[in-house]
Amino acid sequence: MHIRSRLLIVAAAGLLCGGGIATAAEAPLGGLGGGFGNYNNAPAQGANAMSIAAVVNEDIITVFDVQARLGLYMASSGLENTPDIRQRLMPQVVNALIDDRLKLQEARRLKIVTTEAEIRSSVDTIEQRNGMRAGGFRTMLGQANVDISTLYTQLEADLAWVKVIRKELARDTTVQPQEVKAVMARMKANQGKPEHLLAEIFLPINPGASEQAVRQLADRLVQQARAGTPFPALAQQFSQSATAALGGDLGWVVQGELEPELETMVARLEPNQYTDPIRTSSGYHIMALRERRSSGAPDPRMSVVSLSQIYLPNLGGRAMPPQKIAQVSEEIHTKAKTCADMNTLAKEVGGPGSGPITPVYLGGLPDKVRDAITELKPNQVSQPVEVGGARLFVMICNRKDDTGLPSEEQVMGNLQNEKLTNAARQKLRDLRRAALIDIRI
Repeated sequence: MHIRSRLLIVAAAGLLCGGGIATAAEAPLGGLGGGFGNYNNAPAQGANAMSIAAVVNEDIITVFDVQARLGLYMASSGLENTPDIRQRLMPQVVNALIDDRLKLQEARRLKIVTTEAEIRSSVDTIEQRNGMRAGGFRTMLGQANVDISTLYTQLEADLAWVKVIRKELARDTTVQPQEVKAVMARMKANQGKPEHLLAEIFLPINPGASEQAVRQLADRLVQQARAGTPFPALAQQFSQSATAALGGDLGWVVQGELEPELETMVARLEPNQYTDPIRTSSGYHIMALRERRSSGAPDPRMSVVSLSQIYLPNLGGRAMPPQKIAQVSEEIHTKAKTCADMNTLAKEVGGPGSGPITPVYLGGLPDKVRDAITELKPNQVSQPVEVGGARLFVMICNRKDDTGLPSEEQVMGNLQNEKLTNAARQKLRDLRRAALIDIRI
């Protein structure tokens, strides 16, 4: 598949407090400020590119801006660049450009500055996440006849918006202890229930919009996903849900927490499958199932262990003679009854790296080491593990097994991020309601 159909645009600016704040617009396309156009016609090919497409307070959006953002959507999503597809995308493109202007205007009002270095760093992040070499993104956009400044404008708006939210809303977003306890209690009650790792694309039916056009776009996005276009890339550019900035990621959802029509369709999926567009009261949803498990099931890989190890090199300049390795191996099994014993032996006979190891997740250890100690209890020494150039003995000193539930600190962070997300969406709605918006295409 061509590289452009595999591009995932996720700006570093889309992440906050370990989670994400949405930058996708959700306000209805109607009844705001000066009113919205009908979008029945895309800009004519012969139209003056610098003619006005929309006015947002004191800022102008040109036909060129619209055409350039459409090109960026096409290049990053892998959708076929046809007049029909471009016309269907027109409402969302104009909507996104309006939101960008509002975000940048608010940043200017608060004297918030986004630097060129921050924008370039976001481009670097996009390239890294897509496995592209440095400068590869610029090359790809050039091949698609998309000016890099189009992406820079989008990233600048996202970066500025995160700074706005941090400055204006973060200090007023607090989580009470009772809220954390309520979430922990609900999660504990749900342990053992089926749980789905989901992603979504949401396309609303806005007042005055053509439902047929929205459904056709939803059908096309499903076709693209099933043909191999990464679902996160499609969600990033086309979804109008709060999860759009995170590639549509909903995280783990316990069975029964979705709307009934969504629940029914998700239950039929196998991992890495996508639903057909699902009509709800608010619009069309496309759901992607990434994985399924029992809710809150403990994960041995998340157990935290502190260790003591003895490293006996058998290759290189510090290699021990085979007889010495055999002798020390016997001593370890007969004398090492506690981690204190292991640490003492490590000083006496161990090679470089022997001794205590600070707490680590089991899942972060090399496979051979993890397999050797997963079933061990504290103060049990492992069987010898043959690693590259050495024989290794490991003892678990302390072990804290995973309960399947997040910590209170994690729950608090998630709740705070959720509140920030909702506050950011509301602030953007408020900005739109107060704005003078005139769409002329």
